[in-house]
Parts: sequence; C-alpha cells; structure tokens
Amino acid sequence: MDISPQDTPKGTRRTQLERRTEAEQCMLEAARQIVARKGWIGITLGEVGQQAGYSRGLAAHHFGSKAGLLRALAGHVNTRFMSVVEDRAPQRKPGLETLLGFIDVYFQRDDSEWTNARALLALMAEAVTVESESAQILAEYNRSVRELLASQVAIGIANGEIHTDTDPLAAATLLMGALRGTMLQLLLDPSTTAPTVLHKQLRRLIKTSLTSPPE
Repeated sequence: MDISPQDTPKGTRRTQLERRTEAEQCMLEAARQIVARKGWIGITLGEVGQQAGYSRGLAAHHFGSKAGLLRALAGHVNTRFMSVVEDRAPQRKPGLETLLGFIDVYFQRDDSEWTNARALLALMAEAVTVESESAQILAEYNRSVRELLASQVAIGIANGEIHTDTDPLAAATLLMGALRGTMLQLLLDPSTTAPTVLHKQLRRLIKTSLTSPPE
C-alpha cells in the first residue's frame, strides 16, 4: 500500500510520542527508586536519566527542573497506587467499603521493599522543612487524595453507613494520617508489630470511628 506524504508525519509524530512517553515513565520509575533509597534532597536530574538508561541530560530535557520532576513523580506514585485500587474497585461498593479498601491496598501491595510508601514518606518528610522547595507540589498532591477520600465519606453518609455528623474532609485527613503514620512506624522499626496485625487493627479503628455517633 502506498503511503501519502500526509500520512508520514503523522506516523512519525506518533512514534516520537510513544518514545517520549516510554522514556518519561522509565525516568519516573528510576526517580521513585532513588527517592525510596536515599531521599529527595540529594537527587539530581542527571542521576535520574543515567539510572533509567538514558543520557544524563535527558531528564532535564523532559522535566525542565527538579520541581517539574517532583510534580510528575508525585503523579506517578499516585498512579501506581490508584491502579491497584482500581483493579479491586469493581468488587467494592462506593462509600465505607471503598474507604476500608484503601486500607487493604495500602497494606497488601505486592512490594516487599515498600518502595512506593518509602518514596512518598521521604517526599513528605522533606516537604515540611522550613525552606522546602517541594511543599506546594506535595500539598497539591495531598489535596487531591484527600478530596478523593472525602468523596467516599460523603457517599457513605448518603448511604447511611457513616454517621451523619462526620465531616468528610476531616475524616479523610485523619485516614491519610493514620495510614502514613502507621507505615512510617513500620518502616522505621519492622519489629514494632506485624503488618497483618496493624492492617486488621487500623481497619477496625477506622470503621468504628466512622460509624459510631460522636460523643
């Protein structure tokens, strides 16, 4: 079949886009691994490009700056987590069941090194320093997660599963804090309590707090 001149540029652009997307995903995965290993402050764009198997200058070309990389990395970390959530979502009813499902996914991920959790906690820890360059970006990320959880709390209230006096945003903030705080303690000292026990207890705690009337 003959290819017209109009078809050639379109095909070339599509191939370039695919290559660009693949390179960006490889570099974001490299950045995730590096941050989980040694934190955000010491990371360089050159290091990310090199670990991903590309030139040292490619990360700067794609993301522009460390801030640009961080914004993309926050989205990448969230996408990895949400892909697991969505894989199991069809089995859950929106509302309380979905909220409890977040806890299940948080503790039952197939990652013995807890890479995603380590990377996110490292980013969050460095974002709260006084002169942090990443606070605003991580705050935006937190806001998106909090709003997602709050929407499920609101659905649970409408369904009659969650007490009507519950504030959706406050409940979402507490759930995020409980998950991350528990994971932080577990990663700092794995001998604290078995993950399965922490999972079970936190699930019970969240369910009780959402369904019980306020004092």
